[in-house]
Amino acid sequence: MSTPSELLATLSQRGQRLTRARRSVIDALFAAGGPVTVRELHATLTAVDLVTVYRTLAWLVELGVAREVTAARGAERFEPVPGNEHAHHLHCDRCGRVTTAAVCGVDAAVYARILRDYGFAVTDHTLTFHGRCAECRGN
Repeated sequence: MSTPSELLATLSQRGQRLTRARRSVIDALFAAGGPVTVRELHATLTAVDLVTVYRTLAWLVELGVAREVTAARGAERFEPVPGNEHAHHLHCDRCGRVTTAAVCGVDAAVYARILRDYGFAVTDHTLTFHGRCAECRGN
């Protein structure tokens, strides 16, 4: 689901209730263009209260169509999950910017080793790289 309309159609097909507020949050989440905090998202919505934004994001995460991105404690961000796409994140320690990076160096051999060494069957993983963004490196 790479567009809000595709996500809304999928949710409708699943029998999910799509209120005007939920639709607004979904549209704003996609319009953000990357990981966004609840407060940043709320600031773009004029007719949706903060509690509804929190609840809608939690609902989307529970349904597996959005994910919570934690790059720094207390700075949780959310983003849509287009087509169940896997991604990692880049966190600038200077300005706090979080960028989604659609790259992954963790392959099946790592999962196999974890299973062999720890008896743990990995179903997914998240990875955040910390450093400085291009803009902050230039300063």
